[in-house]
Amino acid sequence: MVTSSEIIDLLLLSMRDAFLAVTVFVAAMVLLFSWLQYATAGRFVDWIRSKRRLQPIIGAIMGITPGCGGAIVMMPLYARGYVTYGTVISTLIATLGDSAFVLIGGAIANPSLIGPIVLVHVISLVVGIIWGLGVDAVGITPSSPLGRFGSQSIESSVPENDTLEDFDVRDDLPREEPEGFAYKVVHQGYLAWWAITGIGLIFAILLLVWGSTGGGPDLDLEDGSMNLDPFTLGGFISWIGLLGTGLSIAIFAAQRSIFSDDSEASIGDKLESLRETTIHAAQETSFVTFWVVIAYLVFEFSMLLGGIDETHLAAYGAGIGAILVAAAVGLIPGCGPQIIVMTSYIEGILGFPGLVSNAISQDGDALFP
Repeated sequence: MVTSSEIIDLLLLSMRDAFLAVTVFVAAMVLLFSWLQYATAGRFVDWIRSKRRLQPIIGAIMGITPGCGGAIVMMPLYARGYVTYGTVISTLIATLGDSAFVLIGGAIANPSLIGPIVLVHVISLVVGIIWGLGVDAVGITPSSPLGRFGSQSIESSVPENDTLEDFDVRDDLPREEPEGFAYKVVHQGYLAWWAITGIGLIFAILLLVWGSTGGGPDLDLEDGSMNLDPFTLGGFISWIGLLGTGLSIAIFAAQRSIFSDDSEASIGDKLESLRETTIHAAQETSFVTFWVVIAYLVFEFSMLLGGIDETHLAAYGAGIGAILVAAAVGLIPGCGPQIIVMTSYIEGILGFPGLVSNAISQDGDALFP
């Protein structure tokens, strides 16, 4: 019989561990890549329009960058005829969306995962490039799905090189409406979130160092429950993790979207303003945090209620069924379900083939535009 104290302990442990083991590292990566997108957006469009034949390769590279921003940016470019249909295909195949940040955070905490995580990115990139180039070579477009093998007249998937019209993707993307309670929660609470996350990142790095040397404070008590004494270092760190997750959930709830965190409007804001880049980096990381907590809770309660351990769960994650399920989950629009799949790999439950199948089949948030 599961007691209420066990349920509370699992909830608190999942919240703390999600923040200290994943969120703080994800936040650093999200901020870095968001800044890179902000700094290069104005020059990117002119460059990709001048490289027509290489567009599927460029699209795959944009897709493989962590997060959904690179993939979402390609959608209005295709709508305006500036990139090929093969570019869209290569971008969507290559992208791992926000779930890529979960893998990166896991690799930072566990260096043994670096090799497999690099490999799955390379596989997604190569598969995306091959399919993108193939689609353009055959002349496949939405109006001509069989391309050169169909009976319809071929519509070129390569746009004309329009050099007369200046186009900035930031001008074509919509903006969020600066009104409402949810908007204020995010735009006024992000500084507190970044402050807690910065402190959490310092302690997370220290925990890795302490773990490698066999030292450090006790985050848990002898009975397995969490140390919540704020006057001890271990208890203080636990409270940082809980507070960070609490703020993340509050920001996530303010987004009013369960499965996706990025939209054309949010990308437009991020590319226009460095302040908005910082705000939406907090928002994006909070989205990841929520789904990581959900994944942790699913795993922990599965073991608690089912009377099984991680070895039993891992046995189900290495077969053909797991590969098919992971691929099917990838077809669900949005990054939320994909984050659960990636977390299951980080936790040693899903095998590498399942990771690859999900990475290739998912489109992140880029499918919504």
